[in-house]
Amino acid sequence: MLQPESHEEFSARVRAFEQRLLDNVKDIFVPVHLSLGQEGVAADIYEHIRKEDWLFSTHRNHADYFAKGGSEQKLWDEIMGLESGLNGGFAGSQGISDKSINFFSSAIVGALVGVATGTAYALKLDGSKAIAVCVVGDGGTEAGVYWESANFSALHKLPIAFICVNNGKSVDATIEERQATPLVPRVAKFGINIAGSVQGAFALARSGRPSFYEAKVKLQGDHIYMSTLKPKEVIA
Repeated sequence: MLQPESHEEFSARVRAFEQRLLDNVKDIFVPVHLSLGQEGVAADIYEHIRKEDWLFSTHRNHADYFAKGGSEQKLWDEIMGLESGLNGGFAGSQGISDKSINFFSSAIVGALVGVATGTAYALKLDGSKAIAVCVVGDGGTEAGVYWESANFSALHKLPIAFICVNNGKSVDATIEERQATPLVPRVAKFGINIAGSVQGAFALARSGRPSFYEAKVKLQGDHIYMSTLKPKEVIA
């Protein structure tokens, strides 16, 4: 645990921050993807991640950033386009990074899966006790690099935990419309160890056994928000 907060306290803090974004959406001129309804997964990560670990997230990254110990004020300023923001106001909401806490994200779906895998490989070669944590949505598992990374991770027994936050939607396309078979059996066939929790996935990764945990969640609200979009214009 990085800070003395309970699972419930962390989740409440994330929801309060994102609710404040909603209340001020008229002042937001960059695409913002909230994690309302999904924050429990980040709370699990928060409880079990270590300072030396590396966390790679998605475009829906606010809760994950806080899970790694990120600053609320710096993120707020970043989303508002201020120079005092985390990345000088240039990253907006979707592509924030903070090298000081080993946190990275990307607006491109699945873009950091390969980077996370490469980081895990480097950690193994260095003899580090740290792990790489790769958060990905169900849509991100449809990228070819995901399966290449799964194969490479299993082949080299990398210290990596793939955490899939499955909200069943890719914008407005359901997972049943996009994927022919359940995700977990497909991942297992690559030799990735299936975990029943974030904690279990981290434990496997720390023992040199690449792991996968699928958290099925329900996103509350719209897929995306910004000042130029009407409420419920795009449904998650």
